[in-house]
Amino acid sequence: MAKQKLGQIFDNLPDPIFVTDRHGHVLLSNSTTAITIGMSLDELLNSNVHDLVDKGYYSKSYAVEAADKKRVVKGELVTKLGFRQLSTSTPIMDDDGNVILVLTTGRTSESEKTHKGANEQEFISRCKREMEYLRNYVLDKETIVAESKAMKKLLLEAHAIARTDSTVVLYGESGTGKEILAKYLHRHSKRSGNAFIAINCATLPEHLVESELFGYEKGAFTGASAEGKIGLFEAAHGGTLFLDEIAELPLALQSKLLRVLETCEVRRLGSYVDRKLDFRLIAATHKDLQKMAQEGTFRTDLFYRLNVIPVQIPPLRERPEDIIALALKFFEFFRKKYDLNMQMSPHTLATFQKHNWPGNVRELRNAVERLAINSLQNFSSDYLDMDQRLTGTMQPYDCLRSLGQAGKLRDVVKFVEKQYIYQVLHDCGGRIGEAADKLGIYRTVLYRKLKSFEEDDTV
Repeated sequence: MAKQKLGQIFDNLPDPIFVTDRHGHVLLSNSTTAITIGMSLDELLNSNVHDLVDKGYYSKSYAVEAADKKRVVKGELVTKLGFRQLSTSTPIMDDDGNVILVLTTGRTSESEKTHKGANEQEFISRCKREMEYLRNYVLDKETIVAESKAMKKLLLEAHAIARTDSTVVLYGESGTGKEILAKYLHRHSKRSGNAFIAINCATLPEHLVESELFGYEKGAFTGASAEGKIGLFEAAHGGTLFLDEIAELPLALQSKLLRVLETCEVRRLGSYVDRKLDFRLIAATHKDLQKMAQEGTFRTDLFYRLNVIPVQIPPLRERPEDIIALALKFFEFFRKKYDLNMQMSPHTLATFQKHNWPGNVRELRNAVERLAINSLQNFSSDYLDMDQRLTGTMQPYDCLRSLGQAGKLRDVVKFVEKQYIYQVLHDCGGRIGEAADKLGIYRTVLYRKLKSFEEDDTV
């Protein structure tokens, strides 16, 4: 109970802090420490600082040095996610002078402050806000899937961006989730209590783009509503305006959009009155706006007005750790929607990991939905498989036969190990850290095993 209360106190501290024994085993820590090195708190509490240094989570460990030298040791270190800290490790000794514990604390270093080019207090405050945000949102399993290092770093960046009013351009292939990230930025901004207006510039009819964006007064043109209509720019007042597929906006409208951004005013069609606006703009595209500007197909001045904070969303094939987690998240949604009493098979999850996913997250979601719908057609198996349907439930005495394995013991053992690992991954919702903890192995060991399974399947 005392350890639990101490853990709660630790977790409320804004700076990294953890306790190790004389051998380097992490006994107590807060989530801020885990966040700065890119792992969950549960993973950190099952780690040893020697292994953390060997695996690159820390550039070095002063806790080890403090235990060896039996004195306070201070110095600068860099974490896996690039946080530069001043670390202080203090050994705690018994009456005989033997080290029993080492208390380590960390603070943002002066060189990091200088590197960021920010005021010292402002930079410290920003880091603390980022840590608090990550504790509440990034590591919240219900809000967003981010098992990969790339996505965790992206969300850390998104937090800092969300707190500002700067214009953002989200770059990414089709289906990578640009609108989801835009909503994420809005949800965690100071404008979250106001409207989020999303416009797909590629789907608006060209003859209606201007009236939809700017609105119009009654009788402004033939067919106009007798009451007039508020434009989407005005609808976003006080909130966030999301212009998806911004590269598809006609050139004639690009100049008008530029004027709105520069003057923060909009004039409805048929009106002589300029209305003051206050909205935050987020744009998105799968095209290279800079290249388009050089080629003359996108206004250069608008490009530079928009491209204040460019954010690149990595494609799904570059973050394979997220594939299983996303697949299981989507399947759980459709399982509840269609009242399915089954799971996805390990074979399907392995197939998902090997696929290139040119359509990214959207394609993955469609594949999972297709599996779920197909299962409704006279399907009575305990598992969903991607490329085959089972016609009956498996009887207990068919278990070994169903493995289809013969020969050396090590081959059968590896096959069973593979099935069990994928089952644990399924039970953990694809969360690598949690699965590794349940399996009693390091996260890196689990990654290696998954990689070996993938290589075996391609042979």
